[in-house]
Amino acid sequence: MQKWKCLKSEVAFDSRYFRVRKDLVELPSGQQKEWTYWDSNDSAMVLGMTQDKKLVMIKQYRYMVDDTVIEFPSGSCEKTETLEDGAKREFEEETGYVATSLTALGSFYETYGQLNRKMHFFFAENVLKTDKHFNSDDDVQEEIEVLLVGFERAVEMAQKNEIVAMGSALAILLLKEKLKNNI
Repeated sequence: MQKWKCLKSEVAFDSRYFRVRKDLVELPSGQQKEWTYWDSNDSAMVLGMTQDKKLVMIKQYRYMVDDTVIEFPSGSCEKTETLEDGAKREFEEETGYVATSLTALGSFYETYGQLNRKMHFFFAENVLKTDKHFNSDDDVQEEIEVLLVGFERAVEMAQKNEIVAMGSALAILLLKEKLKNNI
């Protein structure tokens, strides 16, 4: 397939948390079209497993969908850090657990019609609870409940649509296949 050509790009909105871009693009047919999208850093998600084989998940209210969801901890990676460092930081920040090593599970585009971010999934075995209280640099602290969920139960939750966060549902099913094949 032929690529589109960007003729002009401008920032339509910029905040601490995200940026919206408005591009003028030329399609292979020669037609010009305005394309507005969320311009974002990549993000990372960690599926952390404790020594007793429980997955560390979080439960929190998500304003945009007006729902409380169960998901794996994830967040945006800073441009100054590696994906692995960003994944470890977000995991510790949201759960109070430390991941010492990560295994890459895959990388996927999210809503690529409106968002240019790629989500990177990692698996961390034998994560450890810390006594350290991690403070993010957010102005308002999110209310997050940490859940320890058995592996089979997490798979069942994804299959029964009890995990409605698309990335988290995909990640647990991907991990199931990877573990079956001994990563």
